[in-house]
Amino acid sequence: MNAQEILPGLKTWFKDYTRRFFSDDPVVQESMDLKTDHTMRVCEAIVNIGESLDLSREDLCLAEAVALLHDIGRFEQYSRYRTFSDYRSEDHAALGVKVIKANRVLHDLEPAMAEIIVRVVRYHNRAALPAGEEERCLFFLKLLRDADKVDIWRVVTDYYQNAGHKRNHTLELDLPDGPRISDSVYKALMNGKLVQMADVKTLNDFKLLQIGWIYDINFPRAFQIVRENEYLEMIRDALPEISVRVAEIYERARAHLGRNSSAVNS
Repeated sequence: MNAQEILPGLKTWFKDYTRRFFSDDPVVQESMDLKTDHTMRVCEAIVNIGESLDLSREDLCLAEAVALLHDIGRFEQYSRYRTFSDYRSEDHAALGVKVIKANRVLHDLEPAMAEIIVRVVRYHNRAALPAGEEERCLFFLKLLRDADKVDIWRVVTDYYQNAGHKRNHTLELDLPDGPRISDSVYKALMNGKLVQMADVKTLNDFKLLQIGWIYDINFPRAFQIVRENEYLEMIRDALPEISVRVAEIYERARAHLGRNSSAVNS
């Protein structure tokens, strides 16, 4: 079977599988809803970006299948550990690959396409693209990473704007909300590099890491979405107003976005 043929069945399997983790505990269910809703929006975003690149219907379906399965390990992760922090539990991407293989989810798909999906799921949360990977796999990996970030930006900026005094510790990865900005985080972002999760010590560090994702965007449509929705501005506004470091990091990221947005519009 090709991607177009298998996609409807994958969607049914996803719904059936994720329902196993639903709970009467409102805290657990909120976390399950967070990930199921995120997955659906990443599916929409990856198709949006793919259409901007004039992908074939088959490649759009393959991209959507990748998006559908990219966070499938999150459900088992939260069930076991009550956290979405990979550093406090286990790598959700590797766990996702185990789930896909254990459930023989891609058994009916053409082997070459199935292998692309598995590899993209395995790589999608890494700090950098894997060296030596073949171009077609890298293409779908870049598509997913853009679509994933676009929706995570939407989720976190909505939370920062509307949370008030109600903290979501799952979304914040249980990080302390202290005023400090780590030196390693500042240095990475001022050099236009991604922040490593191992260097994230506070919630402010985590917010700055999210600003830094702009340096890992690949496709023009994704830059356009970030600019249109003012995601960088909203994260900046959720950070300490008086911090010189925050202003410097934001201005550098905004300049990068501006250069790439200009390329979109030219």
